[in-house]
Amino acid sequence: MEYLALQISAFLITAVTVGLGVGWWACKFIYSGRTTDCKHELTGLRRNYEDIIKENAALRLQLRQLEQALHKLNTQPSDADYGQFLETRKTLESTRKQYETLLERLHQQEKTLGILRQQLQNQQQELAAHKQELANKSEPVAVSRPAILPTLEQRANGQSDDLTLIQGINQKLASKLQALGIITYRQIAEFTHDDARVIQRVIGNDINLPLEEWAQTARTLFQEKYSQPQT
Repeated sequence: MEYLALQISAFLITAVTVGLGVGWWACKFIYSGRTTDCKHELTGLRRNYEDIIKENAALRLQLRQLEQALHKLNTQPSDADYGQFLETRKTLESTRKQYETLLERLHQQEKTLGILRQQLQNQQQELAAHKQELANKSEPVAVSRPAILPTLEQRANGQSDDLTLIQGINQKLASKLQALGIITYRQIAEFTHDDARVIQRVIGNDINLPLEEWAQTARTLFQEKYSQPQT
């Protein structure tokens, strides 16, 4: 019996020891987990606390700015500030008037530019039409001689005048005019615009011929020569 009692006692002591060990290990495990959770929670609370402190500082700064703005609104403006305000207002009004004036001038210039563009287009069309007309009417010089060429009878009789007596006609020009068949004062006196254009084209554009002055001089010479009675 005593042996059995000893075995039971030893078993109980072992069971109690194992139970205490298991309990201690479980308590330690639970304590470690709870400690870790508490640390995490404490870290989060510290972060929230720091964020709240920063937010509180920002709110205080905004509050001070609002107080300063409210103080400025409640403070009566000084004479210098009021004078500066009036000066700025005058400058703004003057700038606005200048802008309206420039805008009106811009609109007028755009209208004028549109009119000039239309006129330019019309002139270009007229120029193209004149070029086409000249191209259609262009003929050799031999065909485009003036209509005042002398008749065969005049050439056969040798009726000709000294063209060099006309101021501006030298012997070279006289020869060119005679090559065109212009040999008398009357022919030059009766020049038309078409005749002048043809002669100018034949002589060359490098020399500007005073054909109207020639015509006046030729009339005078013609009257002096043929109005006197021949002896």
